[in-house]
Amino acid sequence: MSARCLAFASASVLALVVSTSRVARSQATPLEEGPPMTEPAKPLVDLEKALPPPTNVVYLQYGVAFTANVVSAAGPICDNVTVPCILGPGGGIAVRAGWRGTGALYLGGAYELSKQDPNKLLRLAILQQVRGEARYYFVSGRVAEPYASAGLGIAGYGNEWGVDTWGPAGFLGVGVEAQVTRTTVVGVGLAYRLLYFQSFNDSSGAVRDAGVSQLVGLDLLLEHREPIFTAVKAGQTTN
Repeated sequence: MSARCLAFASASVLALVVSTSRVARSQATPLEEGPPMTEPAKPLVDLEKALPPPTNVVYLQYGVAFTANVVSAAGPICDNVTVPCILGPGGGIAVRAGWRGTGALYLGGAYELSKQDPNKLLRLAILQQVRGEARYYFVSGRVAEPYASAGLGIAGYGNEWGVDTWGPAGFLGVGVEAQVTRTTVVGVGLAYRLLYFQSFNDSSGAVRDAGVSQLVGLDLLLEHREPIFTAVKAGQTTN
């Protein structure tokens, strides 16, 4: 009898414990699950933290350009209608180097070599130009900057490396320059050129009168900037 009572009491206690635990679980406030902890995606290049090019650095700027020249008016050099015009369109390459200051000014020099169309009067018609150049940039702080340009120099024209005629030359132009990296720029320039040629006799013996020829030139530029020194701004001190 006592054994049955003990077994019944044990079963009652176990049932009470189980029911109590179920009630506790049902009344417990479920935990709110928050969003998964993930790190925000980072761009490959943080443009907001990228430093702009310094504005107080003086550069040596040099490079090359592919050039194309179109003759808008050949002038007296082609006034002799009994023979073909000896100066036609052409293209070539130019090399230049100059000083780019902390402001908007560029001063430099250039040598340009282009093969022109002589209408079979010359074996290899070469136009050579050596000139000083200036650019004024309209500084905007953006990647691309427009500029106005001008230059003065001398030009020579002849067969192969010979110079049959020569004279002063000048140009006015406009262009735009885009920064690829801090030290590399590309650009395009358009120029109106005036070249004065002295009178000469061509390979056929015809007389070519002296005068001004007008050309329109297109340059595709690739240039590099080499820092020379850093200018000290007002309020700054050097160590």
